Amino acid sequence: MLADIQETFDSLGKKYGKLLQHLNPLSDDVLYFKAQADKWSIVEVIEHLVMAEENMLAQLTDVTSAQTLDPQDRSAKNYHIVIKVMTKDIPVDVPDESMEPHGQISLAELLVRWDDIRKKTRAYISRIDSEKAGDLVYRHPFAGPLDMAETLRFIDVHFDNHMRHIDRIIAAGR
Repeated sequence: MLADIQETFDSLGKKYGKLLQHLNPLSDDVLYFKAQADKWSIVEVIEHLVMAEENMLAQLTDVTSAQTLDPQDRSAKNYHIVIKVMTKDIPVDVPDESMEPHGQISLAELLVRWDDIRKKTRAYISRIDSEKAGDLVYRHPFAGPLDMAETLRFIDVHFDNHMRHIDRIIAAGR
């Protein structure tokens, strides 16, 4: 595994651990609290994060999908817009309807799925060498095709964005 990819993945693991510690003391009332009917609960935010990483892993491990990623479709501008929007907490609609949470899955089940995704992602990225580091592996609906480092950077910033989202839900529920 290359150093920058390893570092980002390890950072995500630490953030995931902090999230679990953050969630442990919360009651179901807080975990499932919705400020408004059209807003997400904490569990729905977690579901969205799990869905996003499941989608990432599915694309990473689908050889046919990777072969259809066209370098001509890359857009550094769009990638930086996505990163900036999430960093600045600018509200946007989910760019792909399939990433909308349904609120029908328990937190315990979501955490089991998330652990599985992380194990499989670690196994995948452990096989990346310097020759393949720049290969396109994932397509974001707005940013376009990304290599592994960009993909993990997106997942990292996406995670941070939703951690702040979770903090706002907790504050609103008090």
